Amino acid sequence: MNKSKIAGILGGVAIALAGCGGFVYTTVSGTVTGLGTTGLNALVLKNEGNYKQSLSVDGSFSFTEASNANYSITVASQPAYVNCTVANGTGTMNSSTGVANVAVTCVPNVPVGGTVSGLADGSKLYLINNITYPPLNINVNADNTTAGVISSNGAFILPTWVVNGYNYNVGVALPPPGQYCTVVNGVGVADNTNLAAAKTIGVNCVAAVPVTFTVTGLTAGNSVTLTNTSTARTDPLTVTTIGTYNFSWSLLTGMPYSVAVTTQPTGQTCTVQNGTGTANLGNPSASANVLVNCQ
Repeated sequence: MNKSKIAGILGGVAIALAGCGGFVYTTVSGTVTGLGTTGLNALVLKNEGNYKQSLSVDGSFSFTEASNANYSITVASQPAYVNCTVANGTGTMNSSTGVANVAVTCVPNVPVGGTVSGLADGSKLYLINNITYPPLNINVNADNTTAGVISSNGAFILPTWVVNGYNYNVGVALPPPGQYCTVVNGVGVADNTNLAAAKTIGVNCVAAVPVTFTVTGLTAGNSVTLTNTSTARTDPLTVTTIGTYNFSWSLLTGMPYSVAVTTQPTGQTCTVQNGTGTANLGNPSASANVLVNCQ
């Protein structure tokens, strides 16, 4: 029997096996472009079986698939500095030949930043970037979480860059103690044809008045949650021992405060004295005499 007949028989057996049980395996492969060559971008791809491959530079990839299977290649985790989309990533295998035309294209994300002024020496300011994305195949780990900590005045860039065309909204997640920080130009649309526009955020910090409370009578192993409601924000704080505490957010002169117990300790009742007032930087002791007595 000649070689061509043998090859034909083997090919027929392969197709028959694929049709009966998918025992013949082949590959779905393609290329990634736009990651660059520095290795700073970490992209994770996955197939329909949740098998994953990681890439950090431009190049090729390949997944093993049954020759009669449906396949779906998607992005499992996006890089920090580029956003990647998949073309030709889904289909059905109909032979043992394989598929080699999956194309993953990555385009630059937009760095978001600006300038901080007035930050006290030795202090830390935490910023948050509330990134708004429609329901697309985008994995953004920093949505609505602290996006950057700043410990000095001057220029800053937040660590999570924003996908071109989508909204960003930068605000203060946690100010430094005894300061109040405001943000200007914190809202915009990422545009990788105008990178300078997303670097105009201004953050200014000024001296502010801490709201201080003292807890007495709280029994060991218990906890109480107090909340200060002001024009700045609602600021909860849970404590587990007696002592003196500051709420996380200090207030500007003229801002009202109102301290209340929002979660009582088990088996105890805590009451608040001197819980309302108006912050005054010229008389900070007024907002430092809130008393919380637990019985």
